[in-house]
Amino acid sequence: MMALVVGMAATLAVYLLNVRLHRAWRNVLTSPLILGPAILIAGLSLLHVPFDAYLQSTHVLVWMIGPLTLALAVPVYQNRQYVRHWWPVLLVGTIVSGTTAMVSTVMLARLFDLPAIVEHSLVARSISMPFAFVVSDELSGARDLTTLFVVASGTAGMVLGDVLLLAFRVKSAQAHGATLGAVAQMAGTIRAHDRGMPNGVMASLTMVLGGAFTVLAAPLVVRLI
Repeated sequence: MMALVVGMAATLAVYLLNVRLHRAWRNVLTSPLILGPAILIAGLSLLHVPFDAYLQSTHVLVWMIGPLTLALAVPVYQNRQYVRHWWPVLLVGTIVSGTTAMVSTVMLARLFDLPAIVEHSLVARSISMPFAFVVSDELSGARDLTTLFVVASGTAGMVLGDVLLLAFRVKSAQAHGATLGAVAQMAGTIRAHDRGMPNGVMASLTMVLGGAFTVLAAPLVVRLI
């Protein structure tokens, strides 16, 4: 019980302090998705706390990601005209991006001769945490590794997504949202919602559809490659 209280209190304290810091110094490096995990990892390393122990002490926070993901369906329902208008693009984009992410991940993992448990934990790196845990469990991966890969992938996607969209001069709000939802999961979806309704709705749809597709397709992809 004490470990649960300490773990959650430490996590929330780091997050709240990081939010205040980010408001004072608006910079990608001070984002709670980048600086917060770095502080926690440094603290766990200095105190020699195993990651499994920390994960157990914060399992309630991890569980809350599921309801938060479902809550993103509310703005999607409220703007369901976007679903009716864009569903062919969303369907094709989800299948192409999801398949590309899984196939490239598995092929690179085998190219570098990574252990099977690492490969299976990596497959779910491009989808949000609730879906990623399902895939990791199906493939006998490790949840702690999956958590690390999902956070790293989401953070990289959030940081690099804007840069690449700007470099390729993509101006469509729908394209911005769909891209961030596909490559940066929850982090990208939250950023897209901050930018307006079209961005946020497309990001939410892409994230949820991508997660569902990966859950269904990942075991088949791993077997066939």
